[in-house]
Order: sequence, then C-alpha cells, then structure tokens
Amino acid sequence: MSSKSGWGSRPYVGLSLSKPHYSIYSTRTPNCSAYTVLLSGTRGKRYFGREPDYPVENPQTPQPMRALAMLFILAFLQLVCHSSFSQCKTAPPLEACLGTEATVSDNEILLNGTKKWYYGPTATFSQLTMRGGTLIVCTDLTINVLNIDSGTIVIRPGAKLTAGGGGGGMIWRGGCAIYNHGRLEITSNLSFEGPYATAARPNILMNVTTTSSSRAFNYLVINNPFSFFVNNGLAEVHGIITDNNAVAGSVCLGHTSQLKQTVLINKVKDTYVAPDGYACVSVYQLSQFADTLTDHPYVLVCLSASHSSVTGGSNKPNAWGAANVFQNCNSCAEMTLLPVQNASTKPYTPPVVQAANLTIYPNPFADIVRISWENGKKPRSVMICESTGRIVYCRDLEQERAGVLTVSLATTLAAGNYFVKITYPGAVIVRKIIKAAR
Repeated sequence: MSSKSGWGSRPYVGLSLSKPHYSIYSTRTPNCSAYTVLLSGTRGKRYFGREPDYPVENPQTPQPMRALAMLFILAFLQLVCHSSFSQCKTAPPLEACLGTEATVSDNEILLNGTKKWYYGPTATFSQLTMRGGTLIVCTDLTINVLNIDSGTIVIRPGAKLTAGGGGGGMIWRGGCAIYNHGRLEITSNLSFEGPYATAARPNILMNVTTTSSSRAFNYLVINNPFSFFVNNGLAEVHGIITDNNAVAGSVCLGHTSQLKQTVLINKVKDTYVAPDGYACVSVYQLSQFADTLTDHPYVLVCLSASHSSVTGGSNKPNAWGAANVFQNCNSCAEMTLLPVQNASTKPYTPPVVQAANLTIYPNPFADIVRISWENGKKPRSVMICESTGRIVYCRDLEQERAGVLTVSLATTLAAGNYFVKITYPGAVIVRKIIKAAR
C-alpha cells in the first residue's frame, strides 16, 4: 500500500448512480479481504463478493450495463481499500555520516538547498535556524533555541538531539520534518499550528525504527490537517493534543511501538491509527475527548490506576473507540511478551497447562483455546502471541463475569508454538501452547 495515502478507515461506503438508478454499498473487514457489495437496480438486486446468507433475485438489467457496472464496482473497491488502510508514512533513505562533510556551526541559518552535518564531540549550540535546509546529526548535539520555519533534520542511529524552542515554544510552519533514527528530546512545547503546512509541504515528526526513542517534556499540539506524528519506536510525551484542525490518522503507530503520555486530549474522530499491527498507548493521568480516539482495534490502551477521563465536547469520557482498553495497567511492558524461561525446544505434549489456579485447554489445540480460573482468581488480561512476539489475540478481563474465556483464533494461523501471557495484579505468567497441524 502507498505510504502517501490517508490513514483513516471507512467502515461504510455508499455511491448512487442514476438513469437507470443503481446504488452501490460496501462493507469491509479491516484487511479488505472480505466485502459485500449490493447493486440495486430498478428491476432487481445482485450481490458481488461474499455471498449473502439468503437468496436474492435474478437481475433483469441488460448485459452491457451489468458488465460496465461490475467493472466500475471493482475499480471503486480497489480505490477504497487502497486509500483506507494505508501504512504509516515512511522516512527517506538514511543519510550517511563519513566525518568529512560540511559541518554546522552555532547560530547558523540553513537555507533551502543547504545541507550540513554535526559529527563532533558533544556540544551545545545557543541557536540554530532552519529555513529549508537539512541537518544530519551524527553524534550528540543540544540546541537551546531551534527555529524551524522549514527544513529537515535527520538523527542517525546512536546519535542524540536535544532541542527547545525558547520561551514561545517551537512552532513548525510547513515543510518541516525530523526523522529520528536515534534519540530525540524536545524541551519546549511543539506546535503544528495554523495554515502553514500543506499537502505539498507537510509537517512530519517520526521515530523511524523500533529502536528510535523520543521525549517531549511539554505538549505536542497537532492542529493542522497536513501534520503527522509517526511512532515506530518508543515515544514519551507530557501530552498530545489532537486539536480541531487535525485529521484522522494524525498519530500513526507502528507495530510494537509504545507511546507514553501523562495527558491525552483528542478533539477529532479517529486521529490514532495502528495499520500494521498492535501498538500501545499508555495514559498516566488524564484523557479528554471531544470525539472517539480510533477505529483501529490494533491500538492497545494502557490506563494507570490514577487515570481519569473527562468529556471535552459531545462525546462521553473514555471515548476510546475500537481500541482494546486495559484498566489499572502499569505500563506498556504489561502488553509485551516477556522473555520466556524454560521454553524448551523439545516436543511439548501435555494435554493441560495449569498455573495459579488457571487451566488452559486443549493443548495442543486446533483453532479454539479455553482459559478457565477459579472464583476470585480472575486474571486482569490475556494475550496470545506468536513466538516472534506478534500479538494474535488480546482481551481485557476487568469486566468479564464468567469463569472461562473461549478464544477463537484465526484458522489461517500457522501450526507451531504460541505463548499465552496472563496478567494478574502484581504478577505475569507466560505459558506455551501448540497449534496442531491440520
């Protein structure tokens, strides 16, 4: 999928044609692999894609018109699926650092077309101004006041940039980007405000890889439809405000990424997306909603025991949308598969696994696993992962009343070893289960 398309997911699509009248409606699963299309004409109905569970009328529409309509439908669905579930934006190729390139100096202004490097010993600049130029950080650099009217900063692996915006904070004015492959710290507010950014000149703040890390000691404010925060690694920020002029997909989360916030304020529908796999968002203190946070179930929300939520508009508190929410969650680490001790590679065939008054059966399993517990011994959450750590199932059990959980896993999962992570207050248990070959 293109990385330049929109992020938002549209669960429903409608289109009307006339003379003769046709209506096209589409419903899709999150991977666009299954859909139902209803073509309603003046003389009948026809379903394409997944067959309905009830009979339909035979259409009387002339063959050329039906063929043309079918071609249009297929092209339309391809466009919809392509644009609705795009991946996060990606970074340009990483710039090299040989130690022989032109070096940047304190108080310099990097104009459009200018490219400078910093590869010297750890240093502190009082000020640097970006006006269309490019800076590649190869070692450790602190910039007390970083003015970015436009331009690009690349932080290489192993390097660190610490930057502030002075008393007024840091305001990006379109065509600004930081691609962080190493470590980034922002000591002031960072705002993507006003009409400055455009489709041709977006603002992009990105943790590029799973080992990238960033900290923002104040607020990150996204208030422009062409401004994006992409996190593929670890991001810690006092608070992210997706303001009224943000768009769906403003915050794009890569698979296994972690986003830690003290405060989360969301004013636009579905600003958070996780198109590639599970990602964790933890909120320690406060969340405020004027609209739902996400329509992506891959977003895992970890709420601390001290968290509270309030309304910021028409939506109720805790408007997390399709996210999987975990209450009384200490950190995103509770949603990460911990190292498994004594995970032998020898054949493992016991029919039942028992631990802490917990029973997991059958084992090996086909597609369904049941997890039961004694009264008063209910776990906090259950997660099932592949041996690579990829999550294939997660469930918060805070509201679960029954003493058994039935888990139906996808029939397409490969045979082999899987791990069940069971979280209790103050304890985590990991057990291995096996999916049998068919």
